Amino acid sequence: MNVSQPARLTAIATAVLLLILCCAVNFALQSTLPPEPLGDSAPLNQFSAGRAMRTVRHIAAEPHPTGSQANIEVRDYLINELKSLGLTPEVQSALVMQQAKQSILQNRQVGGIHNVLAKLPGKQTGKALLLVAHYDSVPAGSGAADDAASVAAILETLRAIKTQAALHNDVICLFTDGEESGLLGANAFVRQHPWAKDVGLVLNFEYRGNSGAFMMFETSFGNGKLIEGLAAAVPAIQANSLMFEVYNRMPNDTDFTVFKQAGFSGMNFAAIDGFAAYHTELDRPEAINQGTLQHEGDIMLGLVKHFGNQSLDNLKAENRVYFDLPGFGIVHYPQSWITAMLLLPLIIYICICVKSIKTKAMRLRSLMAVAISYPLLIGMLYGINYGVLKGIQLVHTDKPNTFINDLFFIGLMLIDSAVMGSIVLVCRKWLTSQELCLGIAACWLIMNGLLCLIPGATFLTFWPILAVLLSYLCISLSNINGRNVNQKWLYAVGALPVLILYAPIIKNLYIALTFTSAAIILVPFCFAAGMFAPVLIEFRRSRSL
Repeated sequence: MNVSQPARLTAIATAVLLLILCCAVNFALQSTLPPEPLGDSAPLNQFSAGRAMRTVRHIAAEPHPTGSQANIEVRDYLINELKSLGLTPEVQSALVMQQAKQSILQNRQVGGIHNVLAKLPGKQTGKALLLVAHYDSVPAGSGAADDAASVAAILETLRAIKTQAALHNDVICLFTDGEESGLLGANAFVRQHPWAKDVGLVLNFEYRGNSGAFMMFETSFGNGKLIEGLAAAVPAIQANSLMFEVYNRMPNDTDFTVFKQAGFSGMNFAAIDGFAAYHTELDRPEAINQGTLQHEGDIMLGLVKHFGNQSLDNLKAENRVYFDLPGFGIVHYPQSWITAMLLLPLIIYICICVKSIKTKAMRLRSLMAVAISYPLLIGMLYGINYGVLKGIQLVHTDKPNTFINDLFFIGLMLIDSAVMGSIVLVCRKWLTSQELCLGIAACWLIMNGLLCLIPGATFLTFWPILAVLLSYLCISLSNINGRNVNQKWLYAVGALPVLILYAPIIKNLYIALTFTSAAIILVPFCFAAGMFAPVLIEFRRSRSL
């Protein structure tokens, strides 16, 4: 059977499109992977995960909860390490009572703690930069990642900094005790230690897992200057204001909670992949991804060099909307821009709709039908995913297997894509491309407006809908000018930013919420997948020609 030349060209174009989409996803997901670790032989002015792991192995040889003999031995080790760096460590001993934010019963924790502190003097007198990590572990695990790795990262960062020119600001390192017992050490420092009044910026480092890329997930309020500094100091880090909005509404605590409530400016960092090891006997040194430790150290060293040479006297500024764009770093702008930015996609949308109605390329009632059906379809898919998830959980009642869960999640994504694609192809018999495009775009515009109530989340809708509408506008203008434009490629170009922006976010949601929340995680996936409906229609139509 002979295949016509147009059919062959369409098949090639479709294959090229799929290749482009796969490359875009791969490119976007690279930002969720940590770098290769540096070994012991790395230059002394660089951070080396290999050198830091020596400290991790020593600290996390066994569980060392607050008050234990092992905890005392870890404390003595830290004191000796700080002395070997030429610093003068001190121990802050205190009896602290702290009310637990995360406890439903609002229990109070009381305990005696012993913080370890040291100061690296700067060339000028001013506010100091504070690096924080806790050195205690839970009784059930040795705490290799949580938080021995961050303690080791601070020591390795101080070692690297001392090989370079002196910083302008003092750098204080604080190894807190009793974090796992109710943030006791952080409370003791904030309430009782004289150095607390000298702190201008707090950088807290945590682990919720033992692998994956390191991310900045929380800031103090008034974070404008902090985000500017982060973007300038660290070229590759995962951070977005959606995490800022979500974490502020969660009951979770870290040492940073104490500093934030006390009014300090600062940022909170963590790695979240490998959650199965968190607070268990699996949190051992050999289980740590050294690339994750390298990423933490690279971030920490970059921030210390940047903020160590900047004035820390007044870091409060208007909150920013920010997100990491793979390959470009952190994009950020003031939240006060949001209202004005809402107008741009809305104006473009109205212009396209008016032109489409005048040329009879779109019927208003069909557009409204799509706008109503689109969220109903997503709701239906949520119901399907929820039912399938419950069925999987009934069948697999044993301890979950991460690899199998990943396969199930990918399978659900493929099912959702197939259902949406099939419905779109059926609906194309009654709908034009413009009706489908603009109906889905209307839902995105409505969501864009609603997200103004959560300012840090507005980037999720603004930039994708702007890109898509600009591609629609190009198609509309090219038709006005009588140009012969291959519409499917313009539709594809407009939808690519959705893919690049959402792929890392959906992956991180899956890591953070785990497979048990797959139905919820797939809601933004389905919402984003709708942007590719016009691409599917145009490629299917060209195949039918």
